[in-house]
Amino acid sequence: MTKKFTILNCGTILFCVLFTFFQINFVGDISVTAFPLCLAFTGVLAYFFIRCVFQVRVSSLPVLRKLLEYVPFVFLTSFVLRRAGEDGTSFGYDVITVILWVLSLGFSIISLVLLSEKRVYAQNKAFAEAKEAWDAEYPQEKKKIGLKVFIEAAGWIDALVQAVFTVVLINIFIFQLYEIPSESMVPEFLIKDRVVVFKFMSGPKFPLSDVGLPEFRSYERGDVVVFRNPHYSMDRKSEVKTFVSQLVYMLSCTTVNLNVDENGDMKADPLVKRVVGVPGEQLMLQDGILYHRVAGQTEFTPVEEDASWAEWNASALPKDIKSQIRDIPITADQYKIMIDVEQERRNLDMDALAAECRSLAAEFTVLRNMNDPSLRLEEGEAVPALLRESDSTVYNLFTKADNLTLKFSTVKGGAEFFSAYVAGWADEYEKARAAGESEIGGNLYDESMFRLNAMIKTCFARLIVRNAELNAEGISSSSRRSDEIRTKTITEADHLYLYTLLINSRNMPVFPANDADGNAQYIPEGNYFMMGDNRFNSLDMRHSYDEWSEPITARDAYPVYYVSNVEPQYVSSKRILGIPNLRFMPVSRFGVPGHTATVKN
Repeated sequence: MTKKFTILNCGTILFCVLFTFFQINFVGDISVTAFPLCLAFTGVLAYFFIRCVFQVRVSSLPVLRKLLEYVPFVFLTSFVLRRAGEDGTSFGYDVITVILWVLSLGFSIISLVLLSEKRVYAQNKAFAEAKEAWDAEYPQEKKKIGLKVFIEAAGWIDALVQAVFTVVLINIFIFQLYEIPSESMVPEFLIKDRVVVFKFMSGPKFPLSDVGLPEFRSYERGDVVVFRNPHYSMDRKSEVKTFVSQLVYMLSCTTVNLNVDENGDMKADPLVKRVVGVPGEQLMLQDGILYHRVAGQTEFTPVEEDASWAEWNASALPKDIKSQIRDIPITADQYKIMIDVEQERRNLDMDALAAECRSLAAEFTVLRNMNDPSLRLEEGEAVPALLRESDSTVYNLFTKADNLTLKFSTVKGGAEFFSAYVAGWADEYEKARAAGESEIGGNLYDESMFRLNAMIKTCFARLIVRNAELNAEGISSSSRRSDEIRTKTITEADHLYLYTLLINSRNMPVFPANDADGNAQYIPEGNYFMMGDNRFNSLDMRHSYDEWSEPITARDAYPVYYVSNVEPQYVSSKRILGIPNLRFMPVSRFGVPGHTATVKN
């Protein structure tokens, strides 16, 4: 045997031993299993290495080759186990271990080449002679049928296991295939579209570590990206589960998917969305228009290119696309109602609206006093708080208007509370304008929400006063249903309620929010903001997975409440897996997706 042959093969064992040494751990959790796994594997590998290289046992060559093929897979599993415990490992420790993994992989490949069937006998006389002697003693036809069956079955299992681990390595570092699970990116992607995502340029990392390839690219507005969902933790425990679920998914031929959350529901991870906000920007979404500003700018300006991919009215898409969409969140009629509400809000004469609310409050007070003057408050008496937060939701205000009319009419101080509730915002509005605020809160979003709150209060006041008038006239419940004024007001209330249901997807407050002193904050370097194209059917970086009751505006002592899930967050580039470079299925939609590097100016 040549000196080069011996040295290179010894190098393989050396680096395997060194890698094994770095798996030693004395913490009593799952990480302690990494060292025994590596030690057992490396021990068996060294045993067959000695038998083959130094004792020239050709019968051990197939086993040694097979063990060498498994070096990267066993050591990757050990790498994951070593980092799966509570304490983890330091970055420097991970760097050394990854280097040893790479060297073990490289030398094992070299050893496989040197020990290949043709090369090992052609270049090493001792092996050639040993092979002749082995063939003479154990001719092929003497092998038992049972042994042949076992070898054949083992070969199939081996092929499956190696294929799975090879795919895992390819998925981690080179590219991965994804199936689009939702309609958040309609019309760019439809459910069941399959895409190829190349990861090499996005800085893939070894599982459970920050060690890997550097990020060779940044992202531009308009890039469609695949990224790990920031709503889910990426701690060691969850990452181990993700890694294991990926293995099981492929070993079971995609029939078993363990990638579930604590409730047993399938995780929405990873996600496919579009980059709409880049580092150095502050964003705002209002009436479906994305606005941005950067340091040095006081005004928000529209992001013109966002309109080229944002889809707000899926019902108006071409028939060939629309026929493939499973869920269209809002109808054409609902979309028109939304647009009409927004138009009305923008055109509001706030001074006239304030005067109307005060007039309605005064009218209700007169009606109450006519009915029972003893219910009015004496000077200095505190106005009772007759509505809880739950009573002040948009839904409850309008659906319980009849009961509330009775309450305000029959409870002491009810008319005074009603007046404060429906007209209190007008005082705040006049103070703001007197202080020189051209927009409530200093931005379009806060101003628009303040106006929406005023619209709902005015509609509510109209309904309560009309109910009180009908009560005073003795109109029965069945007869008042045909009252034209009341019917018109209820229709307006329905439209306003619908709008509040859509508002979480339609609008977004200034993000990142200004600091406590009012100074603008911006998306940090290396972070991005993503949204789905199908804006009404995308639970994206605008949203939390929880819901809560929130005042429509903070500039009203008695605000209207609505259900919100808006809690925007940006995404670190470390979570970005790559860009969908090719849609390969279905064949009819084959092509390169996304708007990349086509920004309009």
